[in-house]
Amino acid sequence: MKKLVDCEHCGGRKNCSKAGGKSCDVCLAAAGRRRRDWATVRCSFCGGRGKVLIEVEEASAEQEPADSEATS
Repeated sequence: MKKLVDCEHCGGRKNCSKAGGKSCDVCLAAAGRRRRDWATVRCSFCGGRGKVLIEVEEASAEQEPADSEATS
């Protein structure tokens, strides 16, 4: 099952400002900017949405009982 959560990279703000007020190298490169540009661009991890889908494992209703054979 998938769950919609805030992006860990931008914190749900939709714009990356990881490197002291400017975007990180990864987000700058994805936006077609140079690494040394002082700019704030949309987050490349969530695509500027602020949310990402993560896979969540559901706990199975039937758990197999553990074998508890007594050894003598």
